[in-house]
Amino acid sequence: MISDKERRDSEYLEKITREHTGLVKSVALRLSRGYGEELEDLMQIGYIGLIKAARRFEPERGLQFSTYAVPVIAGEIRSQLRDQGAVKVSRSLKTDAAAVKKAENDFITIHGISPRLSDLSQMTGFTAERVAEALTAADAMRNMEDYETADIWTDNEEKNITEIDLKTSIAGLPERERRVILLRYYKDLTQHQVAKIMGLSQAQVCRIEKSVLKELAEKV
Repeated sequence: MISDKERRDSEYLEKITREHTGLVKSVALRLSRGYGEELEDLMQIGYIGLIKAARRFEPERGLQFSTYAVPVIAGEIRSQLRDQGAVKVSRSLKTDAAAVKKAENDFITIHGISPRLSDLSQMTGFTAERVAEALTAADAMRNMEDYETADIWTDNEEKNITEIDLKTSIAGLPERERRVILLRYYKDLTQHQVAKIMGLSQAQVCRIEKSVLKELAEKV
């Protein structure tokens, strides 16, 4: 039998999913351009990220849910697609793809035109079917590499997402550590000034700051 809490949780998640379909679609659409994957497939993964965000969201931290959810949704999509990409192309096919692409480049250099499958088959010793498979794999790997190095978000969106992650991480710090970071980086005070305000030594402020910055760097 489903408990009242489980029913409420289920209703909450259904409500979140229903109200933020557009958010999931927006993130999935942007990422689909980098991966070359179907939008609907990415949206299905995005909903998993949305549910994770809903379960982890803490409204008392002062963030809007949609603001918090964007990097969680994007992270879920990126994570799953990277995992899938690792098994889509076997090592032998990667090797053959490299050989076919080299043959293609050599043919273009010599003849000034793109080769046919039969030309590549003759140059590599592969069957025409294997050449076609290798070319498809090469394109898939190139799309993945392009995605990993491309700026998927605009400068403002990337900046906003980084700020969201940073604010969320800072909000979760213990009171003393949070206050040191706020005074140092939001009030732009020196370590000596922070130490005087908080009744600490400058060495203590320095240690706290270094420890927190290391922790934030790992999280964001």
